[in-house]
Amino acid sequence: MEYHEIFNIEVMHPVLLESKDLVLVPKNETNKYLSNLGFVVKKTGKGVKVLAPMSQKNGDFQPLSKDDNFTFYIYPTSDVTREVTDFSEIDEGHMISFSNQGLPENSQELVSSQVVKEGIFAGYPALGSIQIIGHKINLTSLEQPINFKAVFGAKSVKWKYYFVSNTEDIDVSLESRDNQISFNEVVVDENTTDQIINSIQLNFPNTQVKIFESEDLVPYSNKPIKNIKLLQNGDVLINHLPNPRVEQQGIQIIKIK
Repeated sequence: MEYHEIFNIEVMHPVLLESKDLVLVPKNETNKYLSNLGFVVKKTGKGVKVLAPMSQKNGDFQPLSKDDNFTFYIYPTSDVTREVTDFSEIDEGHMISFSNQGLPENSQELVSSQVVKEGIFAGYPALGSIQIIGHKINLTSLEQPINFKAVFGAKSVKWKYYFVSNTEDIDVSLESRDNQISFNEVVVDENTTDQIINSIQLNFPNTQVKIFESEDLVPYSNKPIKNIKLLQNGDVLINHLPNPRVEQQGIQIIKIK
């Protein structure tokens, strides 16, 4: 039996690069149905690909009907995945749903909506589901496999830099190349409710602290924002400030002299 790939699905996330962070698993009913059709599902680096048997008579694929719908669940492999994914437009008790229903011609990015949350794998609830409507795939004119992309958005947070110094008069400022990110200084006084400030002052009573907060929310990303400079008395003290890591939730504490 000769098989050819008819479509593949890639799960895209602006933070997660490794395939081990997300797992794409066919729904049980889909798995059985694909098997009955003689289709084969293979894991890829970013998702799955589906192969169909060629007809031995004429070398074509068997046409897909309106009943040939395939559902896959997208599962995380850690709690970090959910923490960095944007669910701001998803209602409580629901999850993101991707589908090729209503997909514009020549577009690869699946249309997103929401469905009731379901599915658990290795103890983690599904982040979303993907439904591929079979009859939307014209196998009679299929020259190349169809590439579908399920694209997640990243959660956004405001960045905060805390600069700690033993110097009484700490004159620092921030600037970034092309103003790609702007910061405002946060006023610190004796009435502050900032727990990080209170902790620093409690453990290091003789230090001074300056805080700068980004004007806008910054999406989590695996691509760092470069050339955020720390200036002291107008001179560049640090050329490339480190970006807050995912686990730091937008907060970076830096000790300067």
